[in-house]
Amino acid sequence: MTGDLVLFAEKIINETPEAKVNAYIQAITKNNKEQALSVWEFPGWWNSSFIGFDQLKERREKTTDDLLKAKINSNFTVTRIEWWNTCCVPSVTDDSNWANGARVYVQLTDFSNNKLFYIFDVFVLKGYRQPGLGNSVRHWTIRDIYSQDQEPLFWTREDGVL
Repeated sequence: MTGDLVLFAEKIINETPEAKVNAYIQAITKNNKEQALSVWEFPGWWNSSFIGFDQLKERREKTTDDLLKAKINSNFTVTRIEWWNTCCVPSVTDDSNWANGARVYVQLTDFSNNKLFYIFDVFVLKGYRQPGLGNSVRHWTIRDIYSQDQEPLFWTREDGVL
C-alpha cells in the first residue's frame, strides 16, 4: 500500500494517535475507568524489573483518577503532534507516514471551563517503519499521559532518545 492509502486506512479503522487519545478521553467522560486503562497499555515485554515501571504504573492510576475527578468535557483540542521515528537514531520527523511514535499535546476543559493541558505519548504496538520495507497499517497505543508540568516516564530524555 502507498503511504497515503495506509494513512487513510488507519483513519477509517481508528488506528491513529488522535483516535487513541479520543478513546481514552471518551472513557473518562463516561466515568469508565476500566475502559480508559485498557487504552493505556504497557508493552508486553515491560515488567517490574524495568526502571520506571512502578512509577509509570502509579502514574497510569493517578492520572486516570485525577481526570475522572476533574469531570472533563468530552470535547478536546489537539494543539500539536510531534511525530517520532524510533528506528536507528530516534528523531522527530515531519513525515507522519514514517513515524512510530507521537507526542500528542492536548487541551482538555472541565465543566467549570478550566483548561487542562496534557501530553499523550502514543506508540506503535509492534515494530517500526523503515523506508523501502513497505507500508502496513500501524496499531497505536497510549504509553504515557502526563500534565504539561511533568516529565515523560516511558519516552524520556534519560533514555538518550530525545
